[in-house]
Amino acid sequence: MRKMWIATLCLGLAINNLVSPARAQSTKNKQTKQVTCTGKVVDEQSRPIAGVKVTLYEMPYNEATYTYDSKLDSEADTGTDGVFSFSVSLDSDVYRYGYIVAQKEGMALGFDNWTMQDGDKELEIRLGKPKELAGTVVDENGMPVSDARVIISMLVIGQKEEQKSLTGLVNVKELVTYTDSAGRFKFTGIPAEAMAELLVKKTGRATVSTYQRSIYGDQRLKFTPGRTDIKIALPVEAKIEGIVVEKSTGKPVSGVKVMVRSDQDIVYFRQKPVASNPDGTFSISALTSDRYILELVRPVKELPDWVAEPVEVITESGKTQSGVKIELSKGGVLEVVVKDAVSKQPVEKASVGIQHDASGRYVSSQTDKDGVVRMLLMPGDYKEGNIYKQGYSHQRLQDAITIEDGKMEHREYELAGMPKITGIVRDEKGKPIKGAELEICPSGGREDATSDAEGKFEVIYDLYSSKNPVMFLVCRHEERNLAAAVQVDEDTRMSEFKLESAVMFTGKVVDPDGKGIANVQVRIMLQGPSWGSTIGRKPAITDKEGRYELKAIPIGHRYQVYAMADGYGENRSEKVSTEDAVNNHLDVGQLTLAAANLSVLGVVVDNNGKPVAGARVSCYGGDGQPRRDTQSDTEGKFTLERICAGRIRISADKSGATRLYGSIETEGGATNAKIVISESSSSTRYEPMRPTSLVGKPLPGLKEAGIDLPPADTDGKIILVCFFDMEQRPSRHCITQLAKQAEQLKGKGVTIVAVQASRMDQEALSQWRNKYSIPFPVGMVEDNAEKARSTWGIRSLPWLILTDSEHIVRTAGFQVNQLDEKIGEMANVER
Repeated sequence: MRKMWIATLCLGLAINNLVSPARAQSTKNKQTKQVTCTGKVVDEQSRPIAGVKVTLYEMPYNEATYTYDSKLDSEADTGTDGVFSFSVSLDSDVYRYGYIVAQKEGMALGFDNWTMQDGDKELEIRLGKPKELAGTVVDENGMPVSDARVIISMLVIGQKEEQKSLTGLVNVKELVTYTDSAGRFKFTGIPAEAMAELLVKKTGRATVSTYQRSIYGDQRLKFTPGRTDIKIALPVEAKIEGIVVEKSTGKPVSGVKVMVRSDQDIVYFRQKPVASNPDGTFSISALTSDRYILELVRPVKELPDWVAEPVEVITESGKTQSGVKIELSKGGVLEVVVKDAVSKQPVEKASVGIQHDASGRYVSSQTDKDGVVRMLLMPGDYKEGNIYKQGYSHQRLQDAITIEDGKMEHREYELAGMPKITGIVRDEKGKPIKGAELEICPSGGREDATSDAEGKFEVIYDLYSSKNPVMFLVCRHEERNLAAAVQVDEDTRMSEFKLESAVMFTGKVVDPDGKGIANVQVRIMLQGPSWGSTIGRKPAITDKEGRYELKAIPIGHRYQVYAMADGYGENRSEKVSTEDAVNNHLDVGQLTLAAANLSVLGVVVDNNGKPVAGARVSCYGGDGQPRRDTQSDTEGKFTLERICAGRIRISADKSGATRLYGSIETEGGATNAKIVISESSSSTRYEPMRPTSLVGKPLPGLKEAGIDLPPADTDGKIILVCFFDMEQRPSRHCITQLAKQAEQLKGKGVTIVAVQASRMDQEALSQWRNKYSIPFPVGMVEDNAEKARSTWGIRSLPWLILTDSEHIVRTAGFQVNQLDEKIGEMANVER
């Protein structure tokens, strides 16, 4: 499973964060396999329960509207042994995810999750005594609202890796109820240890969700079973009314599907799209006071007829925002071809993403059976974001693309299968070890691996995550306190581990008064040359005195210890080395966590002092503060809760045609924080000036990049320059491909040079060059990387520049597999 420093808690958690890609397989040879989930339903004393109805629900995804649905897949009743089993047929390249729900009269609801791509699963669902969750729904005047539909939109048990979730979209009676004449509602079958969020609907009123999304993983759901005092205000609905027109003529267009979304959407309960009427008009109701984005629904399997810029609308309860106009354009087409890097065959169902430079808007689609995807886009400048398919390494790109009205832009890319390392784990006596846990650091593992009875293992990882040139394969056996960490690279395919006695860290987590804090999560971070990565699948938990033990820590490395707890801030130790351990034991000392019992209240305004609704407001640690985020309301006001005393930095930003940003420093407990956001240099986002092309101009001098070629290598020679970034896989691939062709190109009168496009450790660069036997000069940009990009016309990396024999640049920005073609074209022109 994917490593997460802090697990993201949102309704899409199970869909987005537990994806574990299968191994790469050719789309020409799709395989279908049977996967099985076997489980047991037990009571609180672990005794099997008979007669439990167990249901498997699947969650199909609609790519056009970014929404999910619920589909009943299978049902079973447990026998006297409490056992149930579900099997599904699984295509190798189709992602499928499900909820398993257990129901028995008089007992609390039970549930678990199954990511089917992970293969067979065994689980245990425990049913206990049910608890109530109750409250009242009122209108804007505090009067009861009857016959309102109340849904448990999110239900979660456990935390971090042990978390199980359920959505009210599944057809389970325990998750839906209605208010009575006094506005009261009550759920009766909720597990005592669960946490919940609610969604309330009624015709003529806004659909209200209690959930507030967090970009950080420390968010907890609001409601715990046993609460009967919940109060939810259901205001009169806000509406949006508008018209869809052709931009060039102003003529209304009918039948165009429009969807509405906000930052606080719960994806499972997002509003269904509406279609424009014969006169082009449309109406959207049941909205709250919020910032909404209107955009067109995109067909999944064919190009749409129209494209339009998203339209932002700020709504107010009880009011109709009319006169909204969506202007349609024919746009331009981006065509992307994706192939397998080894077989050169088309890759079907690869996700291709692209980002609009000005607005930051992200669009994605999937390739067809020919490995081709075409996207209709508004004219403008874009960056190719990433390409991904399960079983392949994630390809992250920064290719600059300009889309013009009525024109097609073409790109081709290759995807490489995710690398894997196989081997055997042995102890100090050479005996195989069962149950040793293995992972790639930094955070490159797509699957956790465990050695089998013969000590054998297989680790699959993603080079998109592990883009660092220095990676480690960490192997640990906590029970025997054995561990090792060995350096690997993307070419490592086999490794035999010999584990040795490891170090154990101990310490204590205390409050500001020095009193130990129980139930703190403590994790260990391995420190690399320029990164830190958590190791271990589960955190250590402090005892009632605040003490903890971290076992099986590999010798010969540096680490940090990190602690966080509900109701407190965060803290981490200084970097420590296992060399300081005595008898394989190191006391890390005390970590102090401040109580997070304050709030910060404030307002977000623009340069004119006008309140800004829908701005993202975040504080992000530092000085022991926790990470929190929220959103400003229609009056620009915000509240950040569970903040520690002391200094805190808070930022606010709002995306749109122009990104607005601002930040302040204040104190925990402040009630009048004011954040002014503007389009200014204070923004953390930097948009560089687009460089001018070098084509038709003399090649700039190479000496500033540390390359001084003798006349024999330049006079009358074609020069090929490759700017690259050693920490990016596409760049490394380009350089190694050029190395393989170096002798052939030399015979054609081509001199190759390569330049590392940003400053890095010279020794690391030299070691990498020597390891792969790069036969041509390799230099490095020593100073301003952005200045170098402008000088050399670089728009993305790797960037190839080809001159003629007079050293005039003839072409640039092409791909390495086009090199022979470009040299041939240049030769034809010279003839």
